[in-house]
Amino acid sequence: MLLEGRVALVTGAGSGIGREIALLFAREGAVVKGLDRSGEGLVQADVRSRAEVEGAVAAVVEEAGRLDVLVNCAGVREIGDVYTMPAEEWENVLAVNLSGTFYCCQAAALRMRETGGGAIVNMSSVGGLIGLSHRPAYTASKHGVVGLTKSLARDLAPDGIRVNAICPGLIRTALTEQYFADAAFEQNLATIVPQGRHGEASEVASAALYLASDLSSYVNGVALTVDGGWLAEKSFAAGGVASESFLAAHDTTE
Repeated sequence: MLLEGRVALVTGAGSGIGREIALLFAREGAVVKGLDRSGEGLVQADVRSRAEVEGAVAAVVEEAGRLDVLVNCAGVREIGDVYTMPAEEWENVLAVNLSGTFYCCQAAALRMRETGGGAIVNMSSVGGLIGLSHRPAYTASKHGVVGLTKSLARDLAPDGIRVNAICPGLIRTALTEQYFADAAFEQNLATIVPQGRHGEASEVASAALYLASDLSSYVNGVALTVDGGWLAEKSFAAGGVASESFLAAHDTTE
């Protein structure tokens, strides 16, 4: 098992990709602690609060004795017009997706340094590498996660801590399920995604397992796309409607 004997903390573990990662890590031998704002059996904390994050990490280490792996999967999204987006919506998306990721990295790294290192996996998005229409806050926050990942990879490496990011494309989760009720949407994916389909949360979880395990022992500071090749080609052959529907439905961490 790839994570046998290791302690892993997964934020956003109550649903979607975060839940799939937590389950896969457990199957691979890790002692997994899931963090979310609510949910039975989870460490409860709001990642927007540095104090709550520090308290949650301290509780995990006190119970498990150490922390070896952190996966930052907690996130929110917005779809809106740049001209009318309320300030509070902008601030909330940045607070959860970017500040929350930093607070978790900071608190976890302090603990990992004490025990010889570890691995951190941050959840960005294809929207962290290109601009997504009608998502200024989400796009800005996910670009920030990629930049943060690269900076931390450099700063934490001397203490044996690797930091990488995952950039998912269109992943089918509870929050994107509504789009698949339209048969035309799924058909359009065959044109705009080279592999011809949406991704599954389990496929993102497999990428997280790779980055968290010794299989990636010399991988540090990367932004790994898990998008079926969409960013490699970004085909718009199906026309504007298909392309816009992809961007409208795009979801990663929720």
